Amino acid sequence: MSLAAHLIEQVKAEAEASRQVIERIPESNLGWRPHAKSWTLLELASHVANLVAWGSMIATTDGMDFASPEAQSWTPPKPQSVPEILEILDKNTQGLVAVLADASDEQLLAPWVMRNGDHVIASDSRAYSIARWVVSHQSHHRGELMVDLRLNDVPLPPIFGPTADEGQM
Repeated sequence: MSLAAHLIEQVKAEAEASRQVIERIPESNLGWRPHAKSWTLLELASHVANLVAWGSMIATTDGMDFASPEAQSWTPPKPQSVPEILEILDKNTQGLVAVLADASDEQLLAPWVMRNGDHVIASDSRAYSIARWVVSHQSHHRGELMVDLRLNDVPLPPIFGPTADEGQM
């Protein structure tokens, strides 16, 4: 199996899991946050959907510099509803899958560097960077969303197995 095929499977699985969680967010709770330092449900779910676009950028560039004018002026889409968040998630997932479908193992093994000016934050292969900064990153924030949903008494979907809400699969 090629690296691209492996990543495509991971990206699709994580997107579907994220979709199941985001679909559970009540529109009336989008402004809720668990703590003053935390994102609202809207902000967190939007981040989960938007960060998938990083995969396309990672697969097609040599790196990202947070100090660059492009990074400083970039503004992610700001959805205002659950359907808008899901639309962004789907669009970004389809875009990443299309980019990966055209990527060779050689391209995905090429180095990719994340930096802030002269400070190197991470330097890894494109494949590992996609796995870390998209797949794992999405899973991390989806876990936060699930905790937030639990705190709001919203039944959790069975992502990796039964939940106390859904029972046996």
